[in-house]
Amino acid sequence: MTCNKMHLSAVVSKVILVAWTATLFLEHSIVQARQGTVLLHRIANTAASRTNAQRRNVAYFGDISVGTPAQHFTACFDTGSADLWLPSDSCMSPSCSLHQQYVQQNSSTFSATDGLFFIEYGTGAVEGTTAYDSLQLATPPINIQRQGFGLADQASAAFAVASCDGLFGLGFPALSKQGVLPPFINMLQENLLDAPEFSIWLNKDLSNGMFPAGELLFGGINHTRYSGNLRYHPVIGAKYWRLGLNGVKVAQRNVTQLSTSSVILDSGASLIFASDDDAAAINQAIPGMVFWEDAGVYNVSGGCAAIPTLPPLTFTIDGADYTLTPQQYVLELPEDAPDYCVSAVIGGGTQQYLVLGDSFLRAFYSVFSISSAGQNPSVGLAPST
Repeated sequence: MTCNKMHLSAVVSKVILVAWTATLFLEHSIVQARQGTVLLHRIANTAASRTNAQRRNVAYFGDISVGTPAQHFTACFDTGSADLWLPSDSCMSPSCSLHQQYVQQNSSTFSATDGLFFIEYGTGAVEGTTAYDSLQLATPPINIQRQGFGLADQASAAFAVASCDGLFGLGFPALSKQGVLPPFINMLQENLLDAPEFSIWLNKDLSNGMFPAGELLFGGINHTRYSGNLRYHPVIGAKYWRLGLNGVKVAQRNVTQLSTSSVILDSGASLIFASDDDAAAINQAIPGMVFWEDAGVYNVSGGCAAIPTLPPLTFTIDGADYTLTPQQYVLELPEDAPDYCVSAVIGGGTQQYLVLGDSFLRAFYSVFSISSAGQNPSVGLAPST
């Protein structure tokens, strides 16, 4: 992935993630001369079955504005995809009508194209046309004058209960299904950021109403959100935020016969996805994990009280160990499934890579970086505070 060499203006913009019951909140500058916040919300419940968990049930989402005058939407911020799309007012299905819909006739800066897009997710798909309009997010605002995005005129039924109106992809241009620059890359080309990076912090406390639930910072790093030093790892390929995986350990014992040698960091995934074989190998190496056939997940045989007795789970990425405690890789189900605690490592994924979703990202502050010449992307990781 390449982009033109550029001079980056002194702008840092921050997105604060808050629980869904919270109201607007602004913070003073922490990192650089200019910062802004956008409210993001979090869904508290966790899927109880693999079928439900495989949905793109993005837990963290926040506010964006598109068009002139501004039309307001919630968007799920997703490092595992590269496209921005919103439901169009021409879409009549509940998947669109239950959300805010973009009305192109109401924007004086709207520009149509003849492009079409189709994006398939775990249990559904969206399709429609591509267009251009202005995009605004964060406070003080990041203003992109001409951003390509998708207008969905068809969406699968699963999106009717999605936590957000649309999706805001943070991946690379080669991953785009629309053939337009992703918003983050557009920010760089328009010299809107102080540094060619964004960073993610997710609150370890999952209590409903906890504020903030996390933080997405464009153009800088919040050094108060991690401990120790950031360790950077080169990105593999030109599509995903994909890193090399040396292995997985339970306690200090290697999990053998894994089919993959890489991981993808995906803020749009709630859990940790692996192929069926790799998920079985990892979970069967954890004493006390039992396969729950009806749900297709592994649960703790001794119930939730046994969580502290479980061993740590370590992912060795590019030679560095990143360890999850059992409290971080085991999920307590909602109240309608009392005393069932399940592993965040579930099957149904690909053999090509493990997907490290929010269960991993809550444990580690993550900096997604591209050099000013668009070369040598990397990800920096450090324990979250």
